[in-house]
Amino acid sequence: MGNAGDSKRQIKSVTRSVEILSLLRQLDGATVTELATEVDLTPGTVHTHLSTLRECGLAVKEHDDLYRLSLEFITMGEHVRNGSPLFKAGREIVDKLAMMSGESVHLITEKNGTEVILWEAFGQNAVGTEFYIHNRERPNRHLHYSASGKALLAYLDSKRVDEIFDECGLVQQTPQTVTDREVLERQLQDVRERGYAFNDEEGASGIRAVGAPIFDPKGQVIGAVSLSAPAAKMSEELFRNKVPDVVVQTANLIEVNLQAVLIG
Repeated sequence: MGNAGDSKRQIKSVTRSVEILSLLRQLDGATVTELATEVDLTPGTVHTHLSTLRECGLAVKEHDDLYRLSLEFITMGEHVRNGSPLFKAGREIVDKLAMMSGESVHLITEKNGTEVILWEAFGQNAVGTEFYIHNRERPNRHLHYSASGKALLAYLDSKRVDEIFDECGLVQQTPQTVTDREVLERQLQDVRERGYAFNDEEGASGIRAVGAPIFDPKGQVIGAVSLSAPAAKMSEELFRNKVPDVVVQTANLIEVNLQAVLIG
C-alpha cells in the first residue's frame, strides 16, 4: 500500500522525460541542443532521454536531427477521449447542431485550469476552421475568453475559480478580452443568472459565440457546449436572443444523454 508521502514522490528521470515531451509539443519539434537549453541539461543527457523515448515509440527523429512527438499520441489521445462519458454523450448532438446551424460547435471540459476540446464540428457555412483546428493543439487554452469556458467557470466553486485565475492568469487574447478580475467575476454572476455565456470577439477577433454549461446527474458542472459564428453573420438579435436558446437546449440534451451513458 502507498503512504501519505507517495503523492510527493517523483522519479526525476521520468519527470525530465515528460518535460522533454511537453517541449517537443510546444516547439513543434526540436533538436538536442534546443532542448538542452530549455531544460538546462547537458546535450548528452537529453540525447539519452530522447533515445529512450524513441525506443518506447513516443518520439521520432527526422531530418536535420529534429525530434518530434510520435503518432502514438494520436492513439493515446483517442483512447482517453473515447473513454470520456461527456464525449460519448455529446458527440452526436454536437454534430447535429453544427449541421443544423451551419456553424462551428464545440464541446469542452476543464483540465488543470485550462480548456480541453473534447469534440468540435463544423457546419457547411463555418469559417475559421483552420484557426479552430490549430487552437485545439495549443497546450494552454484559457477559459476566461471563450463562451464555453466562461459558462463552465461560472458554475465552479469560487475557490477553484480563484485558483485558476491565480495560476493561469487572465491573458489578453484580443483587444476585447476581459482581463479585469472584478469585471470578469461580474460577468460570471450574469452567466449564473441567465444560464449561458457570451464571447463577443474575446477569443478571436471577428468571432462571436454563446456557451452553456453541462452538469452531471449530481449537479456538478463537467463541461460546456458553444456555438460560434462570424460577428458579421451573428446579429445582435441572434447573438443575444435566439442562439442562447438553441445552445441551452443542446446542453440539456447532452445532460439527458449523459445520464444514459453513465447508467449503461
